[in-house]
Amino acid sequence: MAKSSKKNTAAVKTNANSSFSPAVIITICIAAAILIGVIVWSVMAKQANNIDNKTVMQIGDTEIKGLEFKYFYNNAVTSFQSENSTLISYLGVDFSQDLSTQEYYDGMTWADYFSTRAQNTITETTLMYNEAIAKGYTLTDEDKASVDSELKTLSDAISSYGYTVDYYLQSAYGEGVTSNVYKNFRYKTLLVSKYLEDLYDSYDYSAEDCENYYNENRLSLDTASFRSYIFRYEVPDSVEEGDESYKDEARASANAMLEAITDEASFEAYLNENVLTDEEKETLSEDFTLTQNGTHSSISTEIADWLFDTARVEGDKAVFEANNAFNVIYFISCGLDRYNTAEIRHIFIEAEEEEHDDSEEGAHEAAQAAAIAKAHEEAERIYDEWKSGAATSESFGDLAVTYSDDSAAANGGLVSNVYKNYFTVAEINDWIFDSRTPGDSVLIDSDYGSHILYYVAEGEPYWMLSVKSTLASNEYSSYLDSLKSSVEITTDEELISKLAK
Repeated sequence: MAKSSKKNTAAVKTNANSSFSPAVIITICIAAAILIGVIVWSVMAKQANNIDNKTVMQIGDTEIKGLEFKYFYNNAVTSFQSENSTLISYLGVDFSQDLSTQEYYDGMTWADYFSTRAQNTITETTLMYNEAIAKGYTLTDEDKASVDSELKTLSDAISSYGYTVDYYLQSAYGEGVTSNVYKNFRYKTLLVSKYLEDLYDSYDYSAEDCENYYNENRLSLDTASFRSYIFRYEVPDSVEEGDESYKDEARASANAMLEAITDEASFEAYLNENVLTDEEKETLSEDFTLTQNGTHSSISTEIADWLFDTARVEGDKAVFEANNAFNVIYFISCGLDRYNTAEIRHIFIEAEEEEHDDSEEGAHEAAQAAAIAKAHEEAERIYDEWKSGAATSESFGDLAVTYSDDSAAANGGLVSNVYKNYFTVAEINDWIFDSRTPGDSVLIDSDYGSHILYYVAEGEPYWMLSVKSTLASNEYSSYLDSLKSSVEITTDEELISKLAK
């Protein structure tokens, strides 16, 4: 029996053009957010309603009305809340109050901040939309149906709370942003998304291009791995000029450690045997001395220059003095991670818990275990079906289309350029990068459900993909800048200030 819901709960992918992603994030409990007042239909929004049809920005020949600005402004606010949900309490901003009265930084209010983000997004979206139209891009019926599906999912999510989808949209994006208005804005960003996808796909860079860029920008691309430990000293309140004897103990301790260490194991052993207290041994993490993938800009200059020197070899060690301390450094490696990515097929069977009473002790755990067992049973049946058939990459893909709950199902479960830690399930990552051969397969269970994996082939080197992404981003930025410089862009700050609250 085929599944209709396609999800990707086992992997998290970063989209360089997330501003134009065709999918709207609705996995947050938006209905509950309305109920608790996180998003409010404010009086100020109602007062700003008379600006809806006034031009607040002019981008070349395109007029941006107040209603469109409200949509992008409030989208910037809600996106920020979602992206920084764990940090909101530390930022000192109250989203239920007027943002134009709350300082963000150096005289800029939070309203100014979100207004700037909205204006930038509007400008970029408008320019790209006009380019897409000029190049003949249109939305298919399937594209438009995807927006209808978004609204249907949204409506289903909040209807049980007694609210309509129009009420939610106007609460979230501003009065006047009804379902039809929302559709038009989504059509616009969806068309831009299609154009940008093709644009990025058109960017082509050779291995030589990547090597040349790397050689010219090595310090911004390389990362370093090393171990470090700091011996601190205190500067006395009063000390005679030239007297630095207060440093002697820390300096001697650092030099003694430097002399003793010969590898990573001896680095840790020396600390455990000669430096750390029993309490520190119990409380400090196992690899507290280890820094992996440190960038040149994130490490103090003198140490960074030493670590990123092309003359460094594994086992080099040194002591550096800075910030009232002597820092013992043991060099492990520096450079690009040159491993190859992978191409796989993935069939994911979600562990869907049946309804249960969470108030009963152990009810959730029992429901979860039952769901995982059920998912495993179905996955095992599918796996056996594949193995008893042609057992090819193509037949695996056919089963993925039919059964998988993963978002890649429609493409036969094919996932390209899988990098280390692409999947949130460690066992999956370990299997993929454990000297695989094309045709290898496995069934792995996780808290999410069951995963059937098929190893297709080795992919491009990870470092090259990273460089290509940077080159594409740079090329796109230049393209966008050229479009911006070719048109006149004006804003009505007075009207915008009335909308940005």
